[in-house]
Amino acid sequence: PPLVLSIVHFLVCSASVICGSTLLYIGYRHTPPNLRSYAVLIRIVTMLEMSASVGALLVFPRIVPLGLEGVACVLSGPIVKITSNQTIWFTMYLMQLHGTVQYNVFMSVCFCYRYYVLRHEAPSPNRVRFFGLAVFFFTFFLFALFGTARATKEVALRYVSEYVPQYDIDPELLSHSLGAPAIIWTVLSAIAMTFVNVIVGRAIFRFLNDRTVHLSERTRNSHKQFAVALTIQAIVGQLILFAALSYSLGQLDILRSPFMEYSTHMVSELCIATSPIITLTYVRPYRA
Repeated sequence: PPLVLSIVHFLVCSASVICGSTLLYIGYRHTPPNLRSYAVLIRIVTMLEMSASVGALLVFPRIVPLGLEGVACVLSGPIVKITSNQTIWFTMYLMQLHGTVQYNVFMSVCFCYRYYVLRHEAPSPNRVRFFGLAVFFFTFFLFALFGTARATKEVALRYVSEYVPQYDIDPELLSHSLGAPAIIWTVLSAIAMTFVNVIVGRAIFRFLNDRTVHLSERTRNSHKQFAVALTIQAIVGQLILFAALSYSLGQLDILRSPFMEYSTHMVSELCIATSPIITLTYVRPYRA
């Protein structure tokens, strides 16, 4: 990969892991009792973000669209130096892709939680853990099915030769191709969660701006603080849709370039890296 992209990639992934670790530590040590339930969600989201960042750091994927059949994944991260086992390569890549999808899903879960606690008593931490695990395993199961849709290296090379004969790709760095369902699931989940965030986010701000609702100014401002942080995270997260557009242009053979193929995942890396930074900045964190 180009040197500039490599520097940006490793800096962004490293910042994500460092800030995520800091957020987990501060949240564990300084969460007030009234925010313990929400802190459970924050920890789940943060750990998913860190798993995606660690996976990205290790594999640094270049995504080469191969028509409607799927995509070739060319890996150039440290993992190719650590081991020659391509099953491990593919597993690390799936960890990044899965974390990205879960990031979108759990961002919407956080929005729904903030709206729920405006109208009801906050659920217990154990109920939040159970719900979070249910969401996680449901999407993980679907993604595991998509992860099995891969071809042999020989098939992947044949498709590369057919769709991008102008590329000089090292066969040793070519991981198995992913089937289109994984890409479709990622894009559709991002779009669906965007609608959820907009609808629930508007409902939250309408409720907080309604002066007929009896809330103390301290409570109202606290809820607004969380809502603003989530809104900024959701806005930044929309960059993932631009990554999907970039991928689609290559898939339809309208526009291709190595820069676009690397940036497909680098955009999501940037979105995920900003999430713990925004949380640390706006809620400092878990402030009552």
